[in-house]
Amino acid sequence: MDVKQKYQIVEKIIQTDDDLLLSEIRSLLGLSGDFWNDLPLEVKKNIDVAKTELEEGKEIEHDQVMREAREKYLK
Repeated sequence: MDVKQKYQIVEKIIQTDDDLLLSEIRSLLGLSGDFWNDLPLEVKKNIDVAKTELEEGKEIEHDQVMREAREKYLK
C-alpha cells in the first residue's frame, strides 16, 4: 500500500463521527487495553440495561432461562 492510500485512510478516520467504526479500528490496531472500550455502543447500552434490571430485582434465575429456552427452541 502506498503512502497516498494510507493518508486517505487517516483522513477518513479523522473525519468520521462513527463511534462503532472508531472502536473497531482501535480494536483492530490493538490500541485499547480495556475490553469495554472495544464493545459496540449498542452492546454497552444492553449491558447497562441488564445491570439496572438486576439492581431493581428483575433478575431471572438461570434454571428458568434454560427451561424457557428449551421449551421454545427444542420442540
